[in-house]
Amino acid sequence: MTSANARIDLHGYDSNRAKIAILALIDTAQATGTMRIEIVHGRGTGVLAQLVRDVLRQSPKVSDIGALEQGAGIWARLRKLSEMPASPRPQAAGSDAGPTRAQLARDLLKQSKRLDVPGS
Repeated sequence: MTSANARIDLHGYDSNRAKIAILALIDTAQATGTMRIEIVHGRGTGVLAQLVRDVLRQSPKVSDIGALEQGAGIWARLRKLSEMPASPRPQAAGSDAGPTRAQLARDLLKQSKRLDVPGS
């Protein structure tokens, strides 16, 4: 059985907001030691279902995914922090290579704090 914090319902979310919410859920769950999350996307046209699968498959924090019994969502098993590969070295300040991982994480956190997540 999963805790309430390990599940999110994306009904009514657009793709951008859903992606931000999924990534925030993954980060929060992994940081608190929750190893399984559930994401309800509904049946609809399949746009959110595909987005959820794509985000989960691209995340190095996710080790396995599968369909929820109701068929309108996906579960994901997360890697423990100790199982995560070492992160790449930080870029030098002023580099033209784009934002660092820390800057991207900070921006994502700011965006997720502005979300109105149901059940919170």
